[in-house]
Amino acid sequence: MPKNIGSLIVKLLLASFLVGWGLTFFDITPLDLLKDLTGTIGQIYSMALETFRWAADYILLGAVIVVPIAAIIGGLNYLQRKGRRKMSSSSSSSSSKSEE
Repeated sequence: MPKNIGSLIVKLLLASFLVGWGLTFFDITPLDLLKDLTGTIGQIYSMALETFRWAADYILLGAVIVVPIAAIIGGLNYLQRKGRRKMSSSSSSSSSKSEE
């Protein structure tokens, strides 16, 4: 929460302006919003759901390629780290034996 009330007012005005500007892209006027509030909320919900469905298709399509590649790279990195640990533990044990 802002310490300064003036800062809070400016932020609220800016946010209100941006939201109002964004609503004009959906042809929503303040009068329409007040006349049909439940219908407008339903419209916004419907548009958001359509956008999510549209994006979900692309996300799933990309995931078919990206997830297996990420799994392979993760597995290779794991094996590489595991191999380094074995090398470092065997070299440290052999160096301690040679010092004796």
